[in-house]
Amino acid sequence: MEFKEFLDTMSGQIRSQKARAVAVREMEDHIRDQADFYESQGMSGGDALKEAVRQMGDPVDVGVELDRIHRPDMEWRLFGWIVAFSGMGLVIQYLCFYCVNVAPGVNGQSQWILGDSTGSFVRQCVYTAVGLGIMAVICLLDYSVIGKYAEVLTICLFAAVVFVCTFDVVRKVNGAYGTLKSLMYLFVPLFGGICYRMRGKGYIGLGICCLWIGAVFFVGGSVIGGGFGVTIDVIAVCLLMVFGAAWRGWFHPDGKRGIRAVFGLGTALAVVAELFFKFGLSPYQIERLQVWLHPEDYADTGGYSIMTIRRIVASLAANGNCFEALEESGLQWFLYSEGNGGDFMILQTAVTLGFLKTVGILVLFGAFFFYLFRMAAREKNRLGRMMGFGCTLMLTVETVRNVLYNFGVGLGSTAGIPFLSFGKVHTLAVYVLLGVLLSIYRYRNLVWEEPVKAGDGGKVKIGGYVIRVEKRVKS
Repeated sequence: MEFKEFLDTMSGQIRSQKARAVAVREMEDHIRDQADFYESQGMSGGDALKEAVRQMGDPVDVGVELDRIHRPDMEWRLFGWIVAFSGMGLVIQYLCFYCVNVAPGVNGQSQWILGDSTGSFVRQCVYTAVGLGIMAVICLLDYSVIGKYAEVLTICLFAAVVFVCTFDVVRKVNGAYGTLKSLMYLFVPLFGGICYRMRGKGYIGLGICCLWIGAVFFVGGSVIGGGFGVTIDVIAVCLLMVFGAAWRGWFHPDGKRGIRAVFGLGTALAVVAELFFKFGLSPYQIERLQVWLHPEDYADTGGYSIMTIRRIVASLAANGNCFEALEESGLQWFLYSEGNGGDFMILQTAVTLGFLKTVGILVLFGAFFFYLFRMAAREKNRLGRMMGFGCTLMLTVETVRNVLYNFGVGLGSTAGIPFLSFGKVHTLAVYVLLGVLLSIYRYRNLVWEEPVKAGDGGKVKIGGYVIRVEKRVKS
């Protein structure tokens, strides 16, 4: 069989266009290398090429095998986890807020959520269904596109936030647009792409990454204003991502020098943050920070929330609800009054179902996040691994902080907890991150490393071959 005929027949068996181009290039190089070897052993050029092609075997079988290896592979177990948690979250929300048989009298007090309790639950079901749909669409998309256009997508995200806040498209509460705080979640996978594109650019690339983190600080802290704790969480996750990238030599071949640079830039960011806290925060935000750190000193003012939470935790029953105990102590109003319902889903679950069942639910969350971290750790593509760790860290940090706050640790309110907290923006943002995670796994056999730029030497796997890329040295 002729060389070109072999390649055409083989490529015809591969359904993925992206995989087809890479497979043909790899096979062509491999055949030519083998032909060069035969020619060095004394064979003529034409005979050497024919023998190399013959050694490859049946092109149909080769193409079918490559098609089996290089094709989208859905992670159905993770998808099942997500659907199960989504259903569990809706059931828990119904029991905590909408089921009058479980909590007589409470349902009427909780109608502040969106007016009619039944309508509120239906709307949350719609948000969940839409979120699952968005997740499925993102899952079908190639996540490497996010890495390729990370800067452009980030600019679009920030521009949209600035536009919405500038023209008051959403309602302002306490002088801020706190309902938009969950949008900051979306920066995390984009930042993974930014870090990836800065590989091999040395300290300049590291500085650019930190400038993007500063942009998050501005958009979340000044433009949105409310929910500043979420912005801090996003910044913390991004700094961990930069730290990991520097440790692995993305910015400088010497990982230790990269780490020292991260600490230096981190110190500079801390100074900027200190100045912002001193001159950029409103008085009520400064008071909240003080309350988070020392709630006991503000028991009669802003610290009453944390102190009240601790009193409710002390009255929890091991099994079953503790509504009677809350009514006797006069604390029931706190969990179901306007402005509090969205922040305390874990505590409301413990009040409704009992402490032990709530602990069991949290154990399931822990297993879910462990599975996500393990999936990210096994990802061979560095872009996918960085984005996967970032998305998982973001969901984990927000969940841990929310749980701690629900049990009286003064770390301030968060955007909510995945699957359990209600609200349109938060629900959709969570499903976007989950869609990115599913896409990373689905395309793990179809996304290859981009060419490595100067300063990022080492071995890189492209398709089924490992090549060594040397640093470019100026003459």
